[in-house]
Formats: sequence, structure tokens, C-alpha cells
Amino acid sequence: MRRILLTVWCFMIAATGSARAEDLQIGLANDVVSITSNFSGSDVVVFGSIEKGDPRLLLTHSYEIVVSLIGPRRPATVRRKQRTLGIWVNGASQDFKNVPSSYSLASTSQLSGIAPTQRLLSRQIGIRNLNLQVGDTNRNPQETDEFRRSLERLKRQKGLYRERYDGVKFLSPSLFRARLRVPANVPIGQHTARAFLFHDGELLASQSVDLDVRKDGFEQLTYDLAHQNGLLYGIIAVLIAIATGWIASVVFRKD
Repeated sequence: MRRILLTVWCFMIAATGSARAEDLQIGLANDVVSITSNFSGSDVVVFGSIEKGDPRLLLTHSYEIVVSLIGPRRPATVRRKQRTLGIWVNGASQDFKNVPSSYSLASTSQLSGIAPTQRLLSRQIGIRNLNLQVGDTNRNPQETDEFRRSLERLKRQKGLYRERYDGVKFLSPSLFRARLRVPANVPIGQHTARAFLFHDGELLASQSVDLDVRKDGFEQLTYDLAHQNGLLYGIIAVLIAIATGWIASVVFRKD
């Protein structure tokens, strides 16, 4: 009888454990970032909760959270400057495909302490783990890596790539908040916020939501006109230039 009860008890524990599968829910404080003439950058706040979490792990803050904001992917070219006859000119170059135009990351701690590198690579978590497809596959891998590091450095200098290893804060055992910086030169288009839940190096759950970055007001009107009707935009620009020149000549004309 004891053996039967022990077997049933073990089965119930196993069933409970298998039924408990951590999940992740996230949302944005604002799902639209409007670019106006005085836009100087802003913060995107991501709120999230750990669903069906282990109470012991929640109370001891044993879960790790990583949140990233990825901009539209576009091709990019990195050129190497070289000195020729005393003049700096463009030398060798490397093309990359599907490069995130911007990338911001926030986490509860250093990525190296959250998960193994291979697992981070498979999910493209972290700037060094982004899958930047190379246009010229015949180049020496070491040289390609140098161009990649240069691309990352240029993106960081422009404020488009950044990482904060203390950017995720727990508001309660299961609720958290991540603050991601959007620079003033953020690219227009659809951005994706992704959240990852880790424990002991294992990825338990992930979730994503979209963020729309768009121009607003007169900037949006000008942007739409330039991209949807380039001929009309060019004619208006020429007319404005002519009118400005004529007005300037009248104002500063000497009798």
C-alpha cells in the first residue's frame, strides 16, 4: 500500500512539474514614437510579467530577463580609409545584408552570466551575436570580422547600438520593467521589442511586440511627398529655392 501511495505521489509531482511551464507577457507603455522637428530622443518602456513561474525562483529573483529593441534591417557598407599620395581615400569595402539599423538591449545582468554564447547566438541576443550576413563570402574571415567590428563601432558612436546590463528592474517577484533608449537619429519604420526569460542558462520563454517609429506633422508630410511623389517634391523644392533667392535679392538690394 505504501509503495502504491508513493508511486501516486511521485506521479502527481511529475504531472504538476510538467504542467508548469513558464510563460512571458510583455507590453509597451507607448507603441508609437512620433518624430517631430524638436525630437531629441526618448525612452521606450517595456513592461512584462513572468507567468506560471516557480515561486521559489520568483522570490529569490533567480530568473534572468533580456529585452531588446531591433530596428528595420537594411544593407550596409563599411569602407576602409587609406592614405594615398598624402590624401585619405576610400579603400577596401565590405557589404553586409540585413543589418539592424538600430539595436538597444537591456538585461538584468551581464549576458555572459545569463546564457552560453551559442544560445545567445541562436537568438541573436547582444550586439556581437547579431547575424550580419556578409555580401562577399570570398574574403578572409579575419578581415571580415575587422569590418564587422568597425560597423559595430560606428553604430555605437552614432548611438544606434547600445547595451545596458542593468536596464531591467523587477517591480515585484513576477513583474519587471525595461527601459530602452531611442536616439534622436532613430530610423523610421517598424521596430520589434523582444523579451527573453532565462534560468540557469536555459531559455524558458520569449515574447515580442512591435513599435512604430514615424514622422509626425509637417515632417511626415514632407517625408511622404519625397518618397511617394519624387517629381512633385523636386519641383516644389526648386520653386522654394527660386523664391528664397528672389526674396533675398530684394531684401539686400542696394539702391
